[in-house]
Amino acid sequence: MDAHGWLKRLLLCLVVLSFSGCLQASAANTLSISPEHARYSLNDVTRYWHTETPLTLRDVLDHTKDFQPVTSDDDLHLGYTQGDTWLTARLHNASPRPATWLVTFEYPFLDVVTLYTLRAQFSEVQQSGSALPLSARALAHRQAVFPVMLAGGETVTLYSQVTAAGSKVLNYSVMTPDSFYTQNDRHNFWLATYFGMLLALGVYNFLLFLGLKERVFLYYALFSLGFTLAILTFNGLGTLIFWSALGEHTARLVAIGFTFASAMATLFAQSFLNTWRYSPRWHRMLSGCRMIYWVALLAALLLPIQYALRLMDVVGFSASLLLLVCGIYCSWRRVPSARLFVVAWSIFLLGAAVFALRNMSILPANFVTLHGIQIGSAIEMLLLSFALAARFNKLKWQKERAQANTVAMLKKQEAALEAKVAARTHALEQLANHDMLTGLLNRHGLVRYAEAALARSHDQHEPLALIMCDLDRFKPINDQFGHEAGDFVLQQVAKRLAHVAREGDHCARFGGDEFILLLEHIQDPSLLDDICSRITQAVSAPIKLPCGALVQVGISIGMSLSRDDNCTLAQLLKEADCHMYAEKSRQTNRSYGYGSA
Repeated sequence: MDAHGWLKRLLLCLVVLSFSGCLQASAANTLSISPEHARYSLNDVTRYWHTETPLTLRDVLDHTKDFQPVTSDDDLHLGYTQGDTWLTARLHNASPRPATWLVTFEYPFLDVVTLYTLRAQFSEVQQSGSALPLSARALAHRQAVFPVMLAGGETVTLYSQVTAAGSKVLNYSVMTPDSFYTQNDRHNFWLATYFGMLLALGVYNFLLFLGLKERVFLYYALFSLGFTLAILTFNGLGTLIFWSALGEHTARLVAIGFTFASAMATLFAQSFLNTWRYSPRWHRMLSGCRMIYWVALLAALLLPIQYALRLMDVVGFSASLLLLVCGIYCSWRRVPSARLFVVAWSIFLLGAAVFALRNMSILPANFVTLHGIQIGSAIEMLLLSFALAARFNKLKWQKERAQANTVAMLKKQEAALEAKVAARTHALEQLANHDMLTGLLNRHGLVRYAEAALARSHDQHEPLALIMCDLDRFKPINDQFGHEAGDFVLQQVAKRLAHVAREGDHCARFGGDEFILLLEHIQDPSLLDDICSRITQAVSAPIKLPCGALVQVGISIGMSLSRDDNCTLAQLLKEADCHMYAEKSRQTNRSYGYGSA
């Protein structure tokens, strides 16, 4: 400490000594303490005075008559107030042995607390608070804690000066070191559990975002980050472990954290509830509010700290209430997971409301109001994590279902493609092997089927017959009625030949007006004469043209029969062709008639 600091400390001690007699005379009540009782509340023996202008201890000692007695704990719950609050109480060590006691302020979010211990012979000055670095605190603790040593039977007077930009909750007590550290270990266990849960949930959802690329998990992780930052600072753990050098800006970090968390909570709710899809009006409203919250976040960086904290309360309370109403509406619209969101957010809203109303001095200060936002947020975080886990499972199920649907669709498309290929192949095969006009086999088709038929004839030792048919007097029909009529006659002849053919026989159009019948399983050659007779009878029947005219064609038939295993289609065609032209030469004098129906 420099010379200037020592000088101030010396002057302060002189002031304290000069007025110690007056202080002892002015104290109204004295708290008698002994080691048999581990903890005493100082509220009942405390008087308080609030001043809006900074005063020295000398000035305060001149206004001891202005101090008011504390009639209830609510008197020490001052909310947002400008200036400093002074507390005074007397302690008497009822034990003949010296003892060390710890004066503990329960509320950790107090910027600077200065404790003056006035004794008969000398005095002490100690400081602590969230705005002080650890080295300047009486004890390196998240709360304002001061050790006070009392000699046997000694009586001292305590003056506490409290400066805080945030809400002032000034309940304090005196405890034995063993009792204090036992309580501290218990509190640290629950705080470590609480913050460990927040950290784990935030990291887990951030990893889910990295893996799934779903922004809802990122929004939740950022919401958890902002909230954790604010609560860490508010509880004093952040300043104790991480950022004790922030000084008076520690309180601003609380405002920034809660305001950022409110903005991210709005974004998370929009994504989680799919408001853009299920409720476009609410989506637009939340987007507008989120813009206001971003402006409020900027204001929290620039405004005086106390105004930033008050703005934080308004933003947090309004965001929680707004999201609750939105969740209820989405639940009514049966939006997936909206009911669980409403339950979680209702609990969080209750905790945030208790926190804000306590800061505004509307609710009394007690364990529930002091830790309400932590209790509510812990339950809310767990419920929202369950909801996100359900969402994760749903996304996984949807992904698997989409993959299954994709596979099924691909299989269906593959089957359809195979069917199209098969149909196309069949169509090409039909086109390659069949005559387009009559539908009978063409030359290529005849060759293909004849090769297979000859192979079967060889294997089964059964002859294969080929009948060649040539129409007589067909050209005059083309000349008189046109090619369309000629095509119609060819189609009718093809149908009649197919009707005469047996099942398993093959009919082909070999040329312009030449037709071929390929017959298998000819066990009795006399069967061929009957087939030829039926062919002649069927083809020679009159044909009625589309124009109404009746025409009639004749037919010349030539047959061939495979007689050995070396017989080929060319040999059968050649032999049948010879027989057909021989038959045609014998029928040169045949005449055919034409008429109208």
